[in-house]
Amino acid sequence: MKKSIILLSHSRKITDGLKEMIDDMQQNKDVEVVSLGGTSDGGLGSEPLLVVDHINQSAEDVEFFVFSDIGSAVLSADMAMDFLDESQQLRYHNIDAPLIEGAFVGAITAGITDDINQIIDEARKAK
Repeated sequence: MKKSIILLSHSRKITDGLKEMIDDMQQNKDVEVVSLGGTSDGGLGSEPLLVVDHINQSAEDVEFFVFSDIGSAVLSADMAMDFLDESQQLRYHNIDAPLIEGAFVGAITAGITDDINQIIDEARKAK
């Protein structure tokens, strides 16, 4: 099963740095880490349509695990789901966990199992 770890923050620098760290530690080709921090013009902020565009451009068998940090990034993660069709929503998992710790543990777990509940549970337990 293919898995996409989506990182959301107001800052692209934050998500790029986190992506770099995870990519260095997680080498499974079935796990993709995507940095979607900031706005489409490179500014501070968050845009739900960046998430939607990524999902629309992905294969139909990918499970999406979304991690966000604060405020409008969390809202963007919630809003993105509203723009997806029903089949995409079934593969969209908005994880309530700390961005750095949760995404890191989620990505590592996703590299060793296809059990969606286990990936989510381990990410939520991250501190």
